[in-house]
Amino acid sequence: MKIQLIGTGTIADISNNASILINDHIVFDMPNGNLKAMIRQNIDILKIDTLIISHTHADHCFDAPFLLWYKKDYYKPGHKLSTKIVTDEITRNTVETLIRLSYFSSAREVEKEFIDAKDVNYTKICGDVEISNEPMEHKDIKFANGYIIKDKNVSIGLTGDTSYCEGVRKIASKVDYLICDMTLEMGNDSHIGIDNIIELLKVYPNLKIIPIHMHDKTREEAKKLNLDNLFIYEDGKILEL
Repeated sequence: MKIQLIGTGTIADISNNASILINDHIVFDMPNGNLKAMIRQNIDILKIDTLIISHTHADHCFDAPFLLWYKKDYYKPGHKLSTKIVTDEITRNTVETLIRLSYFSSAREVEKEFIDAKDVNYTKICGDVEISNEPMEHKDIKFANGYIIKDKNVSIGLTGDTSYCEGVRKIASKVDYLICDMTLEMGNDSHIGIDNIIELLKVYPNLKIIPIHMHDKTREEAKKLNLDNLFIYEDGKILEL
């Protein structure tokens, strides 16, 4: 499995907003500014056929219309024009509203298929991986979704923004790599902290954790700990798992 960390930071920090590219065609979260981040990282955006959005906050979905617009306006023969968008009903409404507000007709016209997050456990939506859903807990958000993505050799977990909840522990118990929220030094009811990561590594000593959605200060403090199986990378890092 190929992983590219498009963004590892938060909206107020130097690094790009948190976003992941999987096997060159699946994007997890499409935050504001993500289209330009992908262009700077030489990602072939026309290959993207699946967009998974964890929740409705702006820094996770606001560039969705521009991904769709780009695929329509820069289409080349041999690429798939259609896009599957996996998310919850509230975020779907947000994305559809953003498409209308963008006034980009191509984003409205391009072929797209919304798939409810709870249905991915029963539907084969990608040919090269299996995707399953696990609900997360994020303050004041009705639907926050994490995912497990498996191919024949490796499995990864994606938490999106979440507190240190039962869903995080369930995913951690099932995967080889956990790509997860680590916004804070001390976790709260919206975000995971370094303290929660330390606990996870004690419970699952073989788990490899790749944190994203990090404040700059959190990143620097975590680096000082030199924890085994905690891998802190910068934007643009490509991993072959």
